[in-house]
Amino acid sequence: MTPSSLLPAAQRTLKTAKIKITTKCNRHCDFCIFAEGGQGENMPLSTFTQVLDRLEQIPFRQLHINGGEPTVHRDFSQLSSLAHDRFPNLTMVLGTNAITLARNDRILESTLAHYDQVLIGCDEEHDNYDEVRAVIPVLREAGTTVVINSVLEAIAPDRLADLAALCDEHGAIHVTNHVHHIDVGQPANDLGGLCDRNVDQHLMIEVDGDCYRCFNAMAKNDSEFTVWDDDFAAKVFAPRRKHYDFCLKCHEYQDSGLQIVPAPAAPTRTAAV
Repeated sequence: MTPSSLLPAAQRTLKTAKIKITTKCNRHCDFCIFAEGGQGENMPLSTFTQVLDRLEQIPFRQLHINGGEPTVHRDFSQLSSLAHDRFPNLTMVLGTNAITLARNDRILESTLAHYDQVLIGCDEEHDNYDEVRAVIPVLREAGTTVVINSVLEAIAPDRLADLAALCDEHGAIHVTNHVHHIDVGQPANDLGGLCDRNVDQHLMIEVDGDCYRCFNAMAKNDSEFTVWDDDFAAKVFAPRRKHYDFCLKCHEYQDSGLQIVPAPAAPTRTAAV
């Protein structure tokens, strides 16, 4: 079988295009490399529209709106509507801590209207147990897929059990991971396995348009290309032969042993060209 990295771009489809619409966040998690608290930056509405224009050049399955905490972006509802209208047949995914969803009815309604899946980090660092408990029933009643992710090193056993029970009760998915945003001293990993397949997995687009083919690689000197490059579409699927700076510190979300995984994404639907 031909490795996916060797297939012509025309025969390949990106799993997820992620747009980081803000580096602002309403939490200050020690392990997080994606947010800058209240001092962060919002992606302008005009830039977001241009990014959607660029994404029309490539086939992908899911559009993931991320941050920072995306729901604190002042134009969150409008951005969500624009993305949903531009790619109506793609799976819309929101990465959030659910705090704003629980406290702002307008933001919650926008989420229900535009997103198929909501991914929520929940542990001691996020300190959002009450908010998660409030929004899970509402999201699930609307038919939204909900995935709760807990970092094992940042959650007490009783909290972990409570979250698992809550997810079971409402049909949400609960997954756990180990801390991955710190240097844990493991030996250098080869550029293979999940890393090698990341060219067909995730494209992360930063607030300023810098692009990374890994969710964890966010250092400015690691950006491989930008969404503004004339050959952007070709670069998305170009072979990757070197590590990001962060690779040697990455667990690749090492599995904790929990066998439950998110439901498969909807069948591949290519963005309009």
